[in-house]
Amino acid sequence: MDTQRSFPIEMLVEAVKAQSAGRLPVELIGPYQGVQVNNIGTLSHAKPNEVAFLANPKFINEVKDCQAGVIVLRQEHKEAIYGDAAPRAMVITPDPYAWFAFALQVVVAQQQEFASGINPRASVAVTAHVDPTARVDAGAVIEDHAVVGRHAWIGANAVVGVGAQVGDGTRLYPNVTVNHDCKIGARCILHSGCVIGADGFGFAPFDGRWVKIPQIGAVRIGDDCEIGANTCVDRGALEDTVIGNGTKLDNLIQIGHNTQVGENCVMAGSVTVAGSVKMGDHIVVGGSSNINGHISIPSDVTVGPATQLMSWPKGQKLMMGFFPAMPNRDFERSAVLIMHLPEMRKRIKALESAISQLQEKTKE
Repeated sequence: MDTQRSFPIEMLVEAVKAQSAGRLPVELIGPYQGVQVNNIGTLSHAKPNEVAFLANPKFINEVKDCQAGVIVLRQEHKEAIYGDAAPRAMVITPDPYAWFAFALQVVVAQQQEFASGINPRASVAVTAHVDPTARVDAGAVIEDHAVVGRHAWIGANAVVGVGAQVGDGTRLYPNVTVNHDCKIGARCILHSGCVIGADGFGFAPFDGRWVKIPQIGAVRIGDDCEIGANTCVDRGALEDTVIGNGTKLDNLIQIGHNTQVGENCVMAGSVTVAGSVKMGDHIVVGGSSNINGHISIPSDVTVGPATQLMSWPKGQKLMMGFFPAMPNRDFERSAVLIMHLPEMRKRIKALESAISQLQEKTKE
């Protein structure tokens, strides 16, 4: 960030409070008056006009030598380093890593401020509505009856289809496609190449061929979501595919038609979610996992990486499992054995107990 854009640390602290909606407790202590900052740095390389943070206690010994103008850390770490003293500007918070994330959002937002307007090489339908504060770059296409909200940014060659909506403050990177009637909430980020609202994979078998089922639903993406590069969220067959508020999808993810993903979920790269899955809130899905269609996954659970998830047993908080590649017949036999392991374990324990009793009788 340009040094001419520096601002008082008090201003950054207040901006972070606003970003976190006041849910992250913060106290600014030490000689902070007059301290100007313009970026976030690491403990080992931060400059006097930057903020550094201590999230991992194994780096606690680097704090005293850190050249940052402000240090962000927990109260117990501050006391371990400085005791009751406050010889430098410090932000005290129970979650320095979250504070860093919010603070970096503030700094980056200032770096990415843009001039509004529609590039002459963009194509905007007469019946579309683009807010005067929005930006539409060269080659972008805004089709009939589409709506682009306040301070939204439509990148080069992105497409907003007929009747689609892009919320306030949302950014579509170059080459994003939002197909007809799909709705993107406020403050979302859609990375290059992602496709929202392609047809779901719906075909009816008939007389040795596949008959296409028109996909007349759409996609609804909530507020504060992020969709990674080349990720696809298919439109529903009859009802909408839904991505809840605050959910983050990594690159190269496939979300099948009619799937409902709850709020504040996170999925790592290359996850595949088949159609008509119902997912609760606060679910973590590891990379390269495959989730079978037509199942329900409760809130506050985790799917491990590379997991082949066929169902969700009641009461489970973590599901994980994968096989190394092997010949098909060996794999099938192994899978059957693993499915019967709990039952086999009980039988083995029963046999062990019976043998033990026989051995005791033999001794007598």
